[in-house]
Amino acid sequence: MIKVKILILGSKEYPFHSGAGYELKPSGGIEFHVEKLAKYLSLERQNVFLITRKFPKQKKFEILGSVKIYRVPFIKNIFLRALSFNFISFITALKVIKTNKINILHAHGPIAGFFSYFLSKIMKVPYIYTPHGLSDFWSFPIREILGAFNKIAIKGSRKVLFISELAYKKMNRDPKYKLLTNAIDFEDYKHSKRTWRSVRFLFLGRLEEVKGIKELLDAFKKLQRNFSNTQLYIAGEGTMKNYILNFIEKNKIKNIKFLGWIKNSSNILSKTDVFVLPSEEKGQPVALLEAMASGKIIITSLDYIEDGRTGVKVKARDTEDIYKKMLYVCKNFEKCTKYGENARIIARELDWKKIIKSFLKEYKSALISS
Repeated sequence: MIKVKILILGSKEYPFHSGAGYELKPSGGIEFHVEKLAKYLSLERQNVFLITRKFPKQKKFEILGSVKIYRVPFIKNIFLRALSFNFISFITALKVIKTNKINILHAHGPIAGFFSYFLSKIMKVPYIYTPHGLSDFWSFPIREILGAFNKIAIKGSRKVLFISELAYKKMNRDPKYKLLTNAIDFEDYKHSKRTWRSVRFLFLGRLEEVKGIKELLDAFKKLQRNFSNTQLYIAGEGTMKNYILNFIEKNKIKNIKFLGWIKNSSNILSKTDVFVLPSEEKGQPVALLEAMASGKIIITSLDYIEDGRTGVKVKARDTEDIYKKMLYVCKNFEKCTKYGENARIIARELDWKKIIKSFLKEYKSALISS
């Protein structure tokens, strides 16, 4: 087995959610993905180093499991936090690479990828780049800046590992581009037995407008008038929190339960029936994979389910279509449970114990070609 000394860059916190209470905008897919990637690389006896942000009461350096974590300061400003974090990470990385004789970098996101381009040039160490979705939803000039960083990161990388199929399909074919996948700890998610009568819907993820939360709330409000024996659970953190709480209070809808951020997603999934994600984003969210592994009925705008076989497709952020699809599930519940069973079969192949082999294969290929 090939042994690597890998330095992971771009994750804003480690462990996941450790910045809660300090960081206004919670971390998301990159941080969750990196935590799992680092864990399973370590279980494969690889040497993993990681640079992330330092929050109050955290140590500058510590070893968790066998992952060696370096934490750096950053400017707590909406415009400067990402740039300051990645620049200080760049300075720190120069020393970490030299001291630990790092032989490969893995950058996550365009800013970390941009700085890794220069790290690679200076330290003569190859790097792998994972874009993590697209920058389409940012406004000018951030969209253009991130797009430029992304191009530089891709240009200098030894491998580009996509976990977003949409981002992969947008690129011209190149031998160094590889489409892998996000993954889950499959054994943590069980197909639970129902002990309730109402149809329970669940939104689980970052509470951001792009996820279709406003439209979901409006659709559920309309659903209550025609199919009252339903409940909507909302779990997560983000900028839409106050909007959700105000919506519940204003409309006096008792059947909407706001849970906030929850550590154990398998627990809430085991107590609900239908996972709803009418998102405008086109990544591969872990929450969707978790819902698949739990055998939930899935209503989503994303392409990771097949309409009428592994879930129900819905138009992104379309209140009327969300309402119609939720009503359809309520009226055809037994039929739709079969979709969840089919999705669970697919999710079984997305276990980290299996997927980590693909990452190791790409690391080996990058080192051989260096």
